[in-house]
Amino acid sequence: MKGKVFLFGSEGCGSGDSDLGYAIMMQLLDTLPQSKEKPDAIIMWNTAVKLMADDSPALSRLKKVEDSGVKLIAGRLCVNELGLAGKIAVGNIAGMNEILDVLLNNEVISL
Repeated sequence: MKGKVFLFGSEGCGSGDSDLGYAIMMQLLDTLPQSKEKPDAIIMWNTAVKLMADDSPALSRLKKVEDSGVKLIAGRLCVNELGLAGKIAVGNIAGMNEILDVLLNNEVISL
């Protein structure tokens, strides 16, 4: 049976109002550690990698998510392009080969 993976491409969930999308993302991250069912991993690419940076207001939430057993993955290209090399404070940085392996071998839920 395939595991589930959340794919985040921005700092908020859904499309539409960016402030509301951010609030939804923060609520999801607050709720996820207590959830009975969790994804195996969360992949963050594009601007979503900013959530994993050492100055992110989401950092404490993401640490709780990671401590609950969810693997956090930041896309290396995105980290480098956004000037965040050396600033990712939670999870791991991965290249496209590893990301593709996770995407192709799991059920992907894009949020």
